[in-house]
Amino acid sequence: MSEGGTVKKLKDGEVIFTEGDPSGSAYVIVKGGVELTKNSKHGAVKLARLKAGELFGEMGIIDGSPRSATSRAIGPTIVKEIPPEALLKGIQNDPDLSSKVMAKLVERLRAADEMLVRAGVSPADGTTAASPARQGATGSPPKKPGFLSRLFNTTKGREKTFEIIVADFFDDPEQKATELVFNTLKTTTKNLSGDLINVRRAGSAFTPSDFSDSPIVWTQIRNNAQNWLREKEGDLLLWGQVRAGGSALHMRMTQLHALRNERAGYIQPYDCIDLPYDMDDVLAGYLYGVCVGALIPFDKAQVDAFEALLGPALDATRPAISKNIRELDNDEQVRFKVGFANLLATCGVFKKRPERLKEAEDVYHDALRSMRRTRSELLEGIIKRHLGYAQSTWFDQGGDNNLLEAAIESLREACESFNKSMFPNEWADLQAMIGQLLFKKDQLDENDSALRESIASFQSALQVFSASTTPRRWGDAKHHLARALQLLGSQSGDLDMIARSAEACREALAVRSKTQSPMLWAATQNNLGSALFMLCQKTRKPETADAAVKAFQAALEVYEARKAVKLANVTQKNLSRAQEVSMELGPIQNDTSEEENSFSEDTFNEMEEDIEDISEKEEENSV
Repeated sequence: MSEGGTVKKLKDGEVIFTEGDPSGSAYVIVKGGVELTKNSKHGAVKLARLKAGELFGEMGIIDGSPRSATSRAIGPTIVKEIPPEALLKGIQNDPDLSSKVMAKLVERLRAADEMLVRAGVSPADGTTAASPARQGATGSPPKKPGFLSRLFNTTKGREKTFEIIVADFFDDPEQKATELVFNTLKTTTKNLSGDLINVRRAGSAFTPSDFSDSPIVWTQIRNNAQNWLREKEGDLLLWGQVRAGGSALHMRMTQLHALRNERAGYIQPYDCIDLPYDMDDVLAGYLYGVCVGALIPFDKAQVDAFEALLGPALDATRPAISKNIRELDNDEQVRFKVGFANLLATCGVFKKRPERLKEAEDVYHDALRSMRRTRSELLEGIIKRHLGYAQSTWFDQGGDNNLLEAAIESLREACESFNKSMFPNEWADLQAMIGQLLFKKDQLDENDSALRESIASFQSALQVFSASTTPRRWGDAKHHLARALQLLGSQSGDLDMIARSAEACREALAVRSKTQSPMLWAATQNNLGSALFMLCQKTRKPETADAAVKAFQAALEVYEARKAVKLANVTQKNLSRAQEVSMELGPIQNDTSEEENSFSEDTFNEMEEDIEDISEKEEENSV
């Protein structure tokens, strides 16, 4: 959504759109401000004053209604026009953006009602031009469901909290296998999930039909599946192929929403499960369990439902692991075990149960031992990737330090299968994760070797990621690189590293949008403020102190607006320090430069703990 769009320069008082007009584009304020007013029988009532970085005009696009207010520029103002299709695509593809837009809408509506009440006007007294009724109609014309209703699952296509869609299988001309999987999954789901999951048939085959494992195919699968699921209003697409002369079913699952950051048990397009054609009740339970584990909850209602489903899903899946399935070859049996391990890991993440992660680690190791009879290097890499994420999560939940070492080793070994030449993005993802784990390892070691390795891993990831082709990944890697450079610079007294940290933060902010990802943007602003604060401690340059103050203020504004109390308190403490130094140094001199750098170790260790707290909270709010 941040790409493209027309930039418009407005004079003070210039009208951008008028109440009652058909809704066209939305707008983001680049510079200046905008005032929203609403007509009433008592005259115009001021609803809101918006400032740089805020989105407005989105309501009519979302619900298909005319403009509900008039917008005017306050002073010289620059706005960026966002076409309707770009806004809707951004909201539909980005759960984080969607929830923020909805939250802002609710907040703005409540504030508008309060402004109307203060002005002595009932909210119902506002006058918005209504579309004329169709001639001969006895009531309002029927309204086509808009994105808002689809978002809250009120259209007829969605029946339950989660919708699983089964596509027609390939190499199944009479659709007997498709019907078998559909009926088996629907019956089991009805018995075990009650009203939480509905299973539907797509009625057609899912494309592409290419089952080979390559990044190009995986990307095509994900994009096509998400388009399908948006159109059919589903959460999970199950599709597959009949193999081994009709005796085995090869299945894959793709979700409507993708996670911003991979977690233990996360099902990717390259993950698959294999089952014999003749499924009994035990295998039906396994099919149900792995499908539940593949779901990605989008909002609080789905999170609550998902957590309630995980326990029964695990109980339904467990009996199948001890079953001897002769119809499956060695690789298929390995993938069968991995499907169970992924469900265990997912339970460990959402239920915060370390014992589930321990059990998942055991099953992954068992699957790897079974790999001795196969030559599937990619399958081995997939398992080690899952294993590394499970070990990392187990460490985060209080596991011993050896788990961190094990997770780093598992992911490094996964890089041998997901190599840079064949799987560049997957390799870079692994390098970025290894960098984060090494950053944690540095807190346990007495020397700085882990931190230097962390920096090298982030730099490796940035050899693949770019601001133009993979802006989110590039911005994340730049942010984490900045933290590592800042810490190493403080420990070694290397001012150049601290300066490089500040520069990496600025680069990350070029792609981290305050409008689309305010929590991530604020975390980087706080990181930038910390780097600049350390520099001004030594250089004693007023402009560096002033820049640090502005960065902390920007972060604090977001945390307070989102009621992130702990993060706001941490940032306020950082801001107060920077303001004290800024006041001590006095006004900015025109002939000073920010190129010189310095360092004070007295405050950094405490500030780094603050940055770590913010980073952890940032990840919780980025899914």
